[in-house]
Amino acid sequence: MTAEDFSQKADVVRLLLETEGRVMLCLDASHPGVAVPRRFVADRGLRLVLNRNMPQPIDIGPLTIESELRFGGIPHYCVIPYEAVWGVFNPDTRHGMFWSESMPDEIRARHGLEEAAVHLPEPTPVPGSSAPLAETAKTAKTPSPPRVALRVIEGDGAAETPTTAVKRPRPNLRLVD
Repeated sequence: MTAEDFSQKADVVRLLLETEGRVMLCLDASHPGVAVPRRFVADRGLRLVLNRNMPQPIDIGPLTIESELRFGGIPHYCVIPYEAVWGVFNPDTRHGMFWSESMPDEIRARHGLEEAAVHLPEPTPVPGSSAPLAETAKTAKTPSPPRVALRVIEGDGAAETPTTAVKRPRPNLRLVD
């Protein structure tokens, strides 16, 4: 990967955080340099959510994204090199990008991206383009996938909020003497 590829991924993360407030990173946690909790180290399809309203800072640097994230309420300082990132999107609006050249082979195979028919849902098209954002993921079969330029994402920055709230079970607390 080149510095331009890293810059493109950083720009997409920044743009989605600034305009939509929430970003899901799809990454290969087994890639060298990734720092996540031990139980996720072998996960080649790990998804981490970043939110601009998180109380801790998110460092979107030239080579990595770094922040203290919570896993089951337990904080863990995470380092995510751009080489390990193969997708960045907002799960609510489906705006984002996928980089097929960074996607692990088993993820491509799991979603049928090696076959002619792609089984992933279509992301929202980018304004001013007839191609969907995941066009690079669909072209995984070609020897050298085309580079997708960063494009402006349409919207006023307000992501749609789900109408049904997820009800979480109440924790069981007891007094221990």
